[in-house]
Amino acid sequence: MINYKKCSPNDINDMFEAFTKGFSDYIIKFDITKERFIELFLKIEGNHTEYSFIAYDQDIPIGLILGGIKIYEGVKTLRCGTLAIDPQYRKQGVAQELFNRHYSTGIENGCQQLFLEVINGNDKAISFYLKQGYEIKHNIFYYQLKDLSSLNHQVPDWIHIKQISFDQAQSFYKEHDQSHINWQNDFDYQKHFNNITCFGFYENDLLIGVLAISQTGKIFYLYVISSNRKNNIANHLLSFAIHKFNIENLNISITDNDELKQFLIQNRFVLQSLSQHEMYLQI
Repeated sequence: MINYKKCSPNDINDMFEAFTKGFSDYIIKFDITKERFIELFLKIEGNHTEYSFIAYDQDIPIGLILGGIKIYEGVKTLRCGTLAIDPQYRKQGVAQELFNRHYSTGIENGCQQLFLEVINGNDKAISFYLKQGYEIKHNIFYYQLKDLSSLNHQVPDWIHIKQISFDQAQSFYKEHDQSHINWQNDFDYQKHFNNITCFGFYENDLLIGVLAISQTGKIFYLYVISSNRKNNIANHLLSFAIHKFNIENLNISITDNDELKQFLIQNRFVLQSLSQHEMYLQI
């Protein structure tokens, strides 16, 4: 008989076991340690045991749904961090039972929407979520630049770029941008990393461009005020970071942002094969 329970901090081993089983045949190979599972899914990703549920066949963990709640773009949101079912227990209603508890958690906590990301091509999962009432609203695309020759130049001394605080970068976004940012690039998400640095481009003491980037070359945020574009400001910001951290390649994920997409294409970023759908369910 399959039983379901809300997770607790004492269930980490069982949660990891259920996760490992559920992703054993996934499109992308997950080969992570329990410590990395805790760091990524229960800290960085924002999931919490109190919003998560586990399924057991007697005392054997066979299914898991992770949940995390936060104000996302002004809306109280319950995100599904993962839904993993042991392949031997699929098509037995386990996913539905876990999702029902996930949905109820959103209602009980006054959330206004459910949210998740799913890999484009994972048709079974997409079909399941559509049946629950989710809608695809955004897509996430991944770009990489290995040849940095076009950006690997010394920024002229007269150009004023300096490191700024995380709060300054976030305030700049709220004042000038406010375009949709995917969950893994959101400023709340960035707070969990120690290797992200924010740079600002100034013109006459006015902040007109911001870059948030890791020391390994992952771009979390890049924006230039519209009236100041086509002046190589974004290029100078990237070049400044490349030189400062000796970056070897650049990676970025973006949603449906045509202007940023065009910038990436012009600078020879290569679109990767992986893409995701962002799905929402209003409750």
